Parts: sequence; structure tokens; C-alpha cells
Amino acid sequence: MVDIGDLLSRIFFDFRFRYIKTKQQLFFFNMATPETAAVVIPPFIQPDPALWFHMLESTFALASPKPITESKTKYNYVVAHLPPEIATVVRDVIIQPDSSDPYADLKFKIIDRCSESKTQEIRRLLAGESLGDQKPSELFRVMKRRAENHNIDDSLPLELFNQAMPVPVQTVLASISPITSDRAAEVVDRILAISPNSIHTVSSGGDGSPSSSRNELRSTTDLLREEIQALRKEVADLRRSRSRFRTQSNSRRTRSQSRENKLCWYHFRFQDKAQKCVPPCSYKGNPMQEE
Repeated sequence: MVDIGDLLSRIFFDFRFRYIKTKQQLFFFNMATPETAAVVIPPFIQPDPALWFHMLESTFALASPKPITESKTKYNYVVAHLPPEIATVVRDVIIQPDSSDPYADLKFKIIDRCSESKTQEIRRLLAGESLGDQKPSELFRVMKRRAENHNIDDSLPLELFNQAMPVPVQTVLASISPITSDRAAEVVDRILAISPNSIHTVSSGGDGSPSSSRNELRSTTDLLREEIQALRKEVADLRRSRSRFRTQSNSRRTRSQSRENKLCWYHFRFQDKAQKCVPPCSYKGNPMQEE
């Protein structure tokens, strides 16, 4: 006959043993892997790796049951979630990780090798601007203001402004040398003010018919020829102005020299052929005196 008390005692002992063993297993599991809880890693942001790492570190801070702080653990998360094309760029760091702080080293190398340069970032930012319905000078002011906010000189906005213009306008700007940013915006404003439809139509391809394209091209060519002739006239006027300035300067210098040598006007003008002389005059080649 089975002793009921003895049976209940064995069942209770067995249950207690299993309970204690399970608690010990959970305790040692948590002690051995305190940071193995799964976290959701955000997708890699290829244009801005630095931003991705900021998001990643916020994810590590929110991990459960405790924040992920071990450098090796964070390194493994990064390597496991890198796109193949980025992993190729930092292949050497993945194969031979830094022994002291693998995560910090990998982070630095990814940001350094995969981030856009400042110029590339500004180029991408300004390249999104289009002419639309605004005047070219207004477009350039927007591009220039954005570039100034990033401490970029005028050369890059001028280059991108030129690229944003229709091809015929680019041809005109290429014929002007040297060209400044303000001068470029002024010239394009004048071109579009003369014939806005032909410029925009040619740049967009027209209606596709050969005759229409030829007519539009002819109109645009005439416009460009007129603009170039106007620019040439401006250059010629500027050169004549400079020539007159040099002539006047030489004349003043000559009169000054005449006064310094104390020659009268007759001897300065006719030298030894002078028929008159107005004292005081230091010319010794002709004894003529004023009559």
C-alpha cells in the first residue's frame, strides 16, 4: 500500500527542485547575456552616415533590459546591418577590427569614407534649384544666399547657375570673359527679356517637329547674335573710353613737362621754327623774342 504522505512529499520536493533550477538558469542567462535583447536598427542613410549613427546610438540607449554600451556589441550590430556597397568601402576595418574600441573606429571610418564632401553637399543642394517663372537674377540670388550660409565662394553658385540655364544662354555666357556672377545674371535677364519664349522653347525641345525646331533655332541664333554684338559694342566703347583717358593723361603730362622746362607755348609747339616767344622761356635754340 502506497503511503500518501510520502508520495506528496516526493512530489513537493521534485517541484521545488525544478523551480529552483529554472530560476538559476534564468539568472545565469541574464548575467551572461545582459545586452542580447533584439533591437530594431534603422536603415542605413547613405547620403548622411553621421545622421544614421546618431539614430543608431539612440536605438542602443533604448535597448531592453538595459542600454547597449559594449563597443564590441555595437560593432557587431553595425556590421550586420551595413549595405554591401558600404561594407566594401570599410572591408579592411571589418576584417581586422580595432582591438580597443572597434565600434568607434568603424564609425569614424564609415563617416570619413562614405560622407559627401562639403562641396558635394552644396552642389546637390543648389542643383535642385530651377529657373521656373522667376528671373535668372532672382534664381542666382537664392543660390548665392544658400552658398554663403555654408561659406562657399561665388565660383560654385556661378557654375551651377550656368548649368541651370538653357543651352543657348550657356553659349552666350561662355563667350563673355571674364564673367562675374552679377554680370552673368544681368546678361541672362536681358536675353530672356528680349525673347523669353524662344529661349525656353528651345531648352524644352519644342513641339518635336523638324520645321518648328529649325525656326526656333534660327530665332534663337539671331537673338544670340544680337546679344553678342551688343556685348562687343560695350567692349569697344570701354576701350575707346580708356584710350581717351590715356590721351588726356599724356596731354596733361606733356603740358606739365612744358611748364617744368619753362618753355613758352610757341617754342614748345614749333621749337626752332617758332616765330614768336613769350617770356619767360628757357628755349636757347632761337633768339626770337616777343614782338
